[in-house]
Parts: sequence; structure tokens; C-alpha cells
Amino acid sequence: MIISAYDRCRYRRLILDNGLRLLLANDPDSRKSAASVTIAMGHFQDPDDCQGLAHLLEHLLFLGNEENPSPNHLADTLASNGGHVNAWTGTEQSSFYFDVLSNAFEPALAQFSAMLSQPLFLPATIEKEIQAIDAEFKLKQQDDLRRLYQVHKETCNPTHPFSKFSVGNAEIFGRFNGVELQEKLRAMHAEHYRAENMTICLVSDLSLDDMEGLARRYLSGLSAKKQAVAEPLPPLYLPEQLGVILNIVPLKTARRMIVSFALPDVYPYYRSKPLNLISHLIGDEGPGSLLSRLKGLGWATSLSAGGGIQGSNFKDFNINLQLTELGAEHWQAILGLMFSYLQLIRQQGVSAWRFEERRKFGQMAFDFHDKPKPVDLASHLSVQMQHFADDWVLCGDYLMDHFEPELIHRMLDRMTAQNMRLKLILPELQTDRLAAWYATPYKIFPLPAKLLQGLENTGLDPHLSLPSANDYLSVRTTPVEVEKDYLTPVKLKDEEGFSFWFAQDNEFKQPKGELYLSFDSAAVLHGEAVSAYKRIWTTMVQERLSQDYYQAMIAGLHFHFYAHQGGFSLHTSGFTDRQFDLAEAMLEQILSFRFSEQEFEQARLRQWQAMQNSLLNKPVNRLFTRLSVLLQPLSFSPVSLLPILEQASSQGMKEKQREILGALHLESFAYGDWPSRQARDFSNRIAGKILHKVTPTKSIARNVIALEEGREYLAEVPCQAGDHAVLQYFQTPTADVHDIALTILTEQLLAAPFFNQLRTEKQLGYLVGSGYMPYNQHPGMGFYIQSPNHTPEALVSEIEHFLQQADLRVQTMPEEELNAIKAGVAKQLDSKDNSLSMRSQRLWLAIGNKDWHFDQQHRLSEQILTLSREEILTFCRRLYSGQKFGSLLLYSRQSGQQKLAHSGTMIEDLPQFKATARQIR
Repeated sequence: MIISAYDRCRYRRLILDNGLRLLLANDPDSRKSAASVTIAMGHFQDPDDCQGLAHLLEHLLFLGNEENPSPNHLADTLASNGGHVNAWTGTEQSSFYFDVLSNAFEPALAQFSAMLSQPLFLPATIEKEIQAIDAEFKLKQQDDLRRLYQVHKETCNPTHPFSKFSVGNAEIFGRFNGVELQEKLRAMHAEHYRAENMTICLVSDLSLDDMEGLARRYLSGLSAKKQAVAEPLPPLYLPEQLGVILNIVPLKTARRMIVSFALPDVYPYYRSKPLNLISHLIGDEGPGSLLSRLKGLGWATSLSAGGGIQGSNFKDFNINLQLTELGAEHWQAILGLMFSYLQLIRQQGVSAWRFEERRKFGQMAFDFHDKPKPVDLASHLSVQMQHFADDWVLCGDYLMDHFEPELIHRMLDRMTAQNMRLKLILPELQTDRLAAWYATPYKIFPLPAKLLQGLENTGLDPHLSLPSANDYLSVRTTPVEVEKDYLTPVKLKDEEGFSFWFAQDNEFKQPKGELYLSFDSAAVLHGEAVSAYKRIWTTMVQERLSQDYYQAMIAGLHFHFYAHQGGFSLHTSGFTDRQFDLAEAMLEQILSFRFSEQEFEQARLRQWQAMQNSLLNKPVNRLFTRLSVLLQPLSFSPVSLLPILEQASSQGMKEKQREILGALHLESFAYGDWPSRQARDFSNRIAGKILHKVTPTKSIARNVIALEEGREYLAEVPCQAGDHAVLQYFQTPTADVHDIALTILTEQLLAAPFFNQLRTEKQLGYLVGSGYMPYNQHPGMGFYIQSPNHTPEALVSEIEHFLQQADLRVQTMPEEELNAIKAGVAKQLDSKDNSLSMRSQRLWLAIGNKDWHFDQQHRLSEQILTLSREEILTFCRRLYSGQKFGSLLLYSRQSGQQKLAHSGTMIEDLPQFKATARQIR
């Protein structure tokens, strides 16, 4: 098995007597264990008369089996031991995965096996879960991606299983009674949930021998029946479905163009990856690239290449563009430039040196990738085992070991107008039909003959060129010597308006690092106009950086420039070899940024469109956005920012840029594989060459709005979607360690019962949950429901009824279970960082929270273990009664419904409320 240079896991492959293929991974650094199974069946295996059955089966496996008849038994066990479980159903595969603290791995694996092998499929449970799937279906009816997906299904070969309706809903399942559905589910399960059809990966700090023992004990009972040989699939597209245009009208404001080329199955070519080089060249963003040319013409703002559906006999190669209004008018010319670029690739792009460059980058990405969490590793590898030879399971996504130019050219030869499907996704298109289930307006018609002929005879465009050799390939890949004085963050620079922290990595030992540069600007205190213009400005800067430093990103030097409450930040990560030089060049460019009228207008429109589209988000998301705005003084609502973005001018942007950059405070942190002298030199250069150009100021306080004790506030959020939604938020009295620990533990104790009672038992909606929700480091918790059928009054009543019983749940909980949950939460808080990026992020957050001993997580962990049942009971009772807590109830209602009849203080004027409210510092 090919293993990366710095992988500290040990692996073992097994095939059990029942034919089950297993991969065991021993991770000595983890406190958690994980398991994942992938089954070679998905919605392609749905019966024609009961489409969505595989999705229903996925849901029902969680809801009782012969050994554990109670619903969500596994989920409850995991929640009590610091873990969680999830699943998905795809086209040709389904997957289930969980993680848990290692001391509870054995009972969890036993329950997992029973769930997979002995489901009950009780008619009463089936009926309840159909309601949940129907709520999920209705929730997604406003999702443009799902609506587009349905058009794709309707315009492919109707005999290909991709054309099936994969979600299911009450209408389809309602055609059968409970016993009939039970029989269909049992038949599907018996046919496909067989050991030889499954791949399972276990990841744990347990030894490989111990894991093998658990696997043989609990997984040998999976069905050993042989799987029937599947019939080959028909072609995905009929001849008349290629060389076509699809006009599609979205719900949200969008202007997209997706060019798809129909290719054969490419899974067998994973060792040469013929599409890798093609995707890289088309997706280039540097000078001379297709995207650079389209941006220069004002026709497109982004481009991606290589995605698209893929399966056992098909692969769509997609080129996806975000267009401007002007670009939408010139879509035929854009096609011409695209085909010109493809011709350039055919003539000059398929070369050994380019393949070798891609091979080197793939090798470095494999050798130095961040270590995933155990559950992410397990779920990834159980899928990989379905596609790759045993030796390539770990590296199959990364490595290429031989150059096949003929194969690359065969793929390019299929990228023709006759083999193309062009999707135009625009608000103003003509359509003549509606897609089933989602009512998406669309039209499909052949490419006009004149356009077809023009694309077949496209010549080279002199403005287009292929990228040159990448100069950012890291030279140093050996970690530097560790200096013991810098194993925890040290402040190397502490001046007016500038502080610089540094720490070395002594654990992951990779030639990588993370650099955070966060600027607070005094201008943010001037209100929402600065916030709106700051969004435009950061968008323009990120666009410019992406074009100028695209080669660096390809070489593993990543960067992100973004706005935040107090100002803006630059975050760089990846190989340390040239990272400081890159960051320095970027900072100089940021602080002296100049933009064109076209850049401004494109960024303004993108921000305005994004803000406008956010108003169409699902109701529960709208409630979370409003909560964030209500509690954070420097956050502003989309409704208040929209008119500013609409009226913003280039001249106004220049003035606001001077204001934003006028007085700054920079807090920064470098963590990773740098010697201290290099970090100190970098901090000196930043102070001497860059920051002398700006006026220093103090950092901006991240206050939070105080919700008055014992008083409930109400806020209605108008939504265009059809569902009702409520979010009940409680603000914890203080932000000391004791109150934070109580909030985290109480939410964990209530989360599983809240979901089980309101989602599984009462079926109030598909989106039901709770969460620990701190704002600007002040703790709180929230409970939310989105429902297509129940009014806000009913949802609020159900939440209140649940909270009334919260203390009873805690009071009657067995001591052993309570202690297990406390231990699980404590271990999660004090768990080891899984990767260099996780470590750096935790330390950076600690710096921002002024936790300069870097031990708050440890103190929280210790505090949770000391909390008594009586303290938790008192906390729960105060939570419901409002004593010492402030609370905020946000809701949205379907149009035509009456306002919520609920006592409390209605927030009618958001700016006025925030201006007069007390702030917690």
C-alpha cells in the first residue's frame, strides 16, 4: 500500500470469510475511533415504481433493529460518548459513518453492525419517516441546485437510472401501504446489503490486532450471500440529447453558463488521470488564461473546470462560468473563446513537462496533506476502496505515475460542439416546459447550425496563452530544527498598532505553516456604509490576488482575503518555503490597491446579487443571520446593506478605501515550520516597509448586545420561502469558565432528546436541532425548527414544552450516563489537535480571546468534570424561567398567516434596538 511520507497511521487490509473487505487504520494520536461502510448501491437501484426507496431505506436503518428496537439507539449512544453518526445515498453508493470516544468503540460498532444487518422496517416507523423525507423534499424545492439537477435528469436517456427521482416524497410512497413498503425495503436490503457488496474502514487508537478482533466479532455476521452480476447500464445520453442548448430559469438572481462534454467512465485511468491536466489548463486564472480574457472583456467573474456527474459508464466534464450581465449577452462569443482555448491545449498543452509538473504537485499534496479527523478518514477510505486497487486506496486521488498523451487527446477529441450540452442559467430566458417535482422552467433545443459550424472551425485567439512553468514549487521539504523557546506562542513584536505572535510546530513536522494577518480599522465604527463598501473592496482585492498569485495557489501556497466585523484579514497557508515573501508582496498590494471602474462595478454587482439572494435562503438560515446581526453591534442586515450596495459608486469606493486604510491595528500570528529568526525578520519588514504607511490605532472591541435578564425579545424575519421557522436563543448570564462549561454541557445533554422528540417522534419538520452558540466569545444556546406544516405558535409551544421537562430529564438520568456524557464532552474539549491547521486555528482564536496562557479549552474540560447534577438542574430551571437569562425568539411565517401571538418585547426597529441596548464588553 502506498503511504505518504508523514503518515503516522499503520494499516491492515482484511477480507473476512463472508467476503467483506476491510481496511484498518491505527492512529496512535487520536482519542476517537470511527467506522464507515460504503455499500455498492444507491438510487440507481430504486424500483421504477418506487423511486426514492434507497433514500427511505437509509433513513430507516437508524430507526430500530432486532437487537436495539428503539429509534436512534446508535445516535443516542454516540451522543453520550462524544460522537455522532451520519449517512448519505448517492447514485451508485450509500454510506454510513460514525465516530465515538475510543472507550465506547466496541458497543458502538456492535450497534452499527446490528443497524446494517437487522433493520425492523416497522410500518408505523416507515409512515413517520416518510413525513421527514417529504419535509426534506419540500425544503429543497426552493434550492436552485436541486432544481437544476432535475432538469438534467429529465433531459438524459429515460432508460438510464440517472433519470430516476432520487429523493422520494409522500406522493410516491403514498402509492403503497405500510406492508407493501416494508416488503420493498426488505427486498432491497436483502439484495444489496451483503458483505461482498460493502467496504468498511475502521480508524482508532486501538491496536490493529484489537481492531481486527472487533471486526471479526461484530462484522462477520453480515450477509454472505453472493451478489448477482449487475446488467451493464445504457448510454447516459441519446444522440439527440447531445449538441443541445438548455435554457433554465433560476429562482435566485444568477447568470451561469455550464458547458458539459459527455465522456466515458474515467475511473480505470486513475494512474494517469487524463482529465487532470485538461482541468488544470482550462481552470487557469493567470495572465493569458481563458478566465483572464473573459474578465478583461467584462463577461465573466469566475470559472471552474473538471466537475460533473460521474459513474460506472459515464463522466460529464463541466466548464462552469459565472457571467456578468454583459457576458450573458455574449454567450456565443464566450463559447468561441472556449473552443479556441481547447484548440490551443490540443496543439501545445499535452506535453511531458506539464504532466511532470502536475505529478510533482500531486506527490507533494499527498505527502504533506493535513491529517483528517478519524471519521473523515474512515468515510473517505471506505468510498475509495470501491474505486481503487488496494495499493492505491490512500493515494488514488493524488498520484499519477505514467504519462498517456494519446489518452489525453482522446478525451480532448470528445470536447466538441456535437458532443456538448450547453446550459444557460439566466433569469430572462424563454422556456416551454416545467421540470417534474421542482417546476423548474426550461427548454431544450439543438445548437443552431451556424453556431455549430462556427465552433467547429474556431481558430486560435492571440490573447490566449497557456501557463508557463510554475516558479512556486517548494524547494525545501525538510522541516527546520525546532527551538524549545517557541513551542507555545511568543509575542515577537508589540508596538503601537502592531503585534506579532510566533510559535513553531513540534508535532506534525511538515514543511508547512499558517499565517494570520488581521487588520482592525477605526472606520468600521462609522456604520453600515463602511461595512457595505468594505465588502466590495475585499471582493476586488481577492479577485486581483487570485489572478496575480494563481500559480502560488497551484503550488500549495493558499491565501484568503476577507472582511470581518473589525476590518479585514489575510490568511495564508501551505508550504513555508516562500510563504512570508508571498504574504509581504500581497500586503504591499493590499495597502496600495488601485482598481478600475470595471473591477468596481463587477464586484459591486456580485455583492449586491449575493445579498439579494441571501433573502431567498431557507427560513432557518435567515433566522440565524438575523440573530447574528442582532447580537453583534458591528454586523448589519442584508436589508440595510442592499440599498447602499445598489447606489455605491467608484468615487465613493475610493473615499471609503482611504477611510478603511486610514487608521489600522494589525494583530498577526505565524505558526509552523519557520525558524524564529525568519519570523522575526518578517515582522520587522512588515513594521518597517508596510505599516509605516498607515496611522496606528487600537484594536476594535468585539462587544455583544446584552439581552435583559428575565425578558424575552421577539423578532419576526420576513421570508419568501413557504415554511414556518422558529429559533429560540438563550444568552448565558456571564462569560466566565463556569458558565461557559454549564452552557456547553447542558446543550449536549438536551440535544439528542430534543431531536428525538420533535423530529423523530413528532415529525415537526426536517430541520430540527440545537446548538451551543457563542457570539463574540459570550456563550449562549439555541433551539430551532423549520416546518412546512406547523405554525410558529405550535413550534414555540413544542419547544417550551420540551424545556419545561429539561430538568426532569437531567434529574432522572442515570449517574453512569451523566458521567459518561461529561467525560465525553471534557475529552472533546481537551482533545489533541488533528493537524497543523487545526492547531494554528485554535492558537489564533486563543490570541483573539486574550487567552494568553492558551489553556482555556483545558480549563473548560476540567470545569465540566466538576459540575454537579444540582448545578445543571438549577441551570435548566433558570433557562426555562428566564431567571438570570436573556432570551430572544425569532420566527418567520408563511405568507397570509397571522403574526405570532406570544408575549414579549417585539423588536420593531433593529437599528434603534441595537443603538439603545447595553453592550457586554
